Amino acid sequence: MLASYKEKKYLILSFIVLFLDGLISYYYPSFFHQQNYFFPMLSISLIPFLYKNNTKDYYRLSLILGFIYDLLFSHIFLLNTIIFFVLAKVNVNLLKVLKNNLFTYLLLVIINICLYDIILFSLILLTGYANVSIVDLYNKITHSLLLNILSVFVFFFLFKKRKRRA
Repeated sequence: MLASYKEKKYLILSFIVLFLDGLISYYYPSFFHQQNYFFPMLSISLIPFLYKNNTKDYYRLSLILGFIYDLLFSHIFLLNTIIFFVLAKVNVNLLKVLKNNLFTYLLLVIINICLYDIILFSLILLTGYANVSIVDLYNKITHSLLLNILSVFVFFFLFKKRKRRA
């Protein structure tokens, strides 16, 4: 069955966002102890915008986006898939009580970025993968917010419902 216009729009935008994440991270590589001001987390910023009152489809889309993100960027099987699902659960719970406006999406993206980085930071500490500190976590979050908050304005405009003229 052919996908609807909305589904195609979400799919195309998701691939564009994944491409931009890869392109920016290629030219500006970053990690907790090596910071740039343009740390792309556009895929994570996109998650709140995919929700349209259908939690089953939203969770499925978030899982797929996380799985593709895993394949392309982390190479740790299912890590981002699970984290994206957790972010989607948090977003659904918050979107049920908050109004659908630009401020809400800004707040959700900030929460998503902080939660994502805190989860990864905790896993890095638990596994001893790298020597990182709270200062590294703070720098990673603040540097991630610059580019990704700008993306909220673009996504909000793209997903904003338009009134049809008669």
